[in-house]
Amino acid sequence: MTKTSIIMDVDTGVDDAFAVLFAAMHPDINLLGITCVDGNTNVDQVVANTFKVLDAAGAGDIPVARGAVRPLLGKSQYAEYVHGKDGMCDLGIAPSHRTVDPRSAVELLRDLIELSPEPVTIVPVAPLTNIALFLRAFPETAKKIHRI
Repeated sequence: MTKTSIIMDVDTGVDDAFAVLFAAMHPDINLLGITCVDGNTNVDQVVANTFKVLDAAGAGDIPVARGAVRPLLGKSQYAEYVHGKDGMCDLGIAPSHRTVDPRSAVELLRDLIELSPEPVTIVPVAPLTNIALFLRAFPETAKKIHRI
C-alpha cells in the first residue's frame, strides 16, 4: 500500500500536537512538511512548539516553515485560557535546536507540491490564512493538490 503524502498547516497547541504526533508516526502517512500559522499562540511560538513535537516523535527531518503572523481580517485571538501562554499548557518542555525552513509557508507548500511524485493532501488544523495566501499566490500549483 502506498503512503498518503500530506502537508500539515498548524497552530500547534495541545490539540495540534496530537495531530502532528499521529501524522509523524503513522506508518501509512508520508509527512512532507509542516507550515505554521498564528492561531492558538503567536507564529514564532507555534514554530517552537511544532519542533518540540517533531523531536518527541523522532521526526527531525520534516521541514517546518513560518507562515502568517496575523489573520487576514481582524486581530489575533490567542487561546491562553486553554493552551497556556506557550500554547503547550506551560509544561516547560525544553526547546528544540532545529531551525525554521528559510522558505515562507506559502513557498514551502508550493515546492513540496510541485516536487512530489505522489498526490499531496493538505491537512489544515489551524486558521486557514496560510492556505488562503497559497491559493491566491500559486493558483496553478493549487490545481495539483489532491485534497484539502
